[in-house]
Amino acid sequence: MNAKVNIESIKEDLGTQLTAQLDISLDEMSIHGRQISFDNPAKLDLTVINSNDQYIITGKAELLVELPCSRCLEVFSMPLEFDFDFQVDKSVVDNDHIDLSQEILDGIRLHLPMKAACSEDCKGLCPSCGINLNEEECDCIMHKVDPRLAKLSKLLDKKSK
Repeated sequence: MNAKVNIESIKEDLGTQLTAQLDISLDEMSIHGRQISFDNPAKLDLTVINSNDQYIITGKAELLVELPCSRCLEVFSMPLEFDFDFQVDKSVVDNDHIDLSQEILDGIRLHLPMKAACSEDCKGLCPSCGINLNEEECDCIMHKVDPRLAKLSKLLDKKSK
């Protein structure tokens, strides 16, 4: 990932700011034990402010993430947007460029849900046979209602009507 912003135009004047838009290509990576890929370049809208001993960077990141559903394991796309705000010490700036790579990766890790589902009503996989219950039904015993509890399901049916 190349996420560098050129601050040459503001480095001499204290209090000045630079507004920039960057498109950053992200490589496939593993986050929270899941392989994550990205549909398009991440879009960054950011502002860099020249402060006393540091540069203050604020902005917003927008990207489209492809990841496996935590219920059915099918890969799906999910938009991810987050704001960021951090400071960079002037002593670590290299050749008038600030590298935002680590901060953007940290933002992705923090804002990616731990258990992402392809939809709210995803049925997941059958724990017995492993069939994707969104695509087909199975005849496993786990889906059959205990006859002693059958009367309770009638109560639920009346309540939903």
